[in-house]
Amino acid sequence: MVISHTVCTRSIHNTTRDLYYVGQSIHVINRLSQHFCGRGNGDVYADYVYQNEFRIFIIPLVKSGYSTLNALEKDTIAAYHAYDKGYNRTRGNQN
Repeated sequence: MVISHTVCTRSIHNTTRDLYYVGQSIHVINRLSQHFCGRGNGDVYADYVYQNEFRIFIIPLVKSGYSTLNALEKDTIAAYHAYDKGYNRTRGNQN
C-alpha cells in the first residue's frame, strides 16, 4: 500500500495531554507534515512546539466498512471524542 496517496482518515494523538485530532486526506504524509510545520491545526502545532509527544494513526477507507471518507471521518471523530475533548473544531466534513 502506498501511504502517501491513500484515501484515509488520520488521527493525531497527543499522548502527553491525551487529545486527538482527526482529519481526512488523499495525500496523507503531506497533510500530516503540515500540522507539525505550523500550516495545519494551530493547537496541534503549539503542543508540538512545547514538546508534547504524539502518535499517528492512519485508517484507510479501503476495507474500513465505510463507503465515504466523510462518514469514516465523522465516526472517527466521535470515537476519539476529538470534537468535544480534542482538537477538532467540527464533528466532521460539513459538505
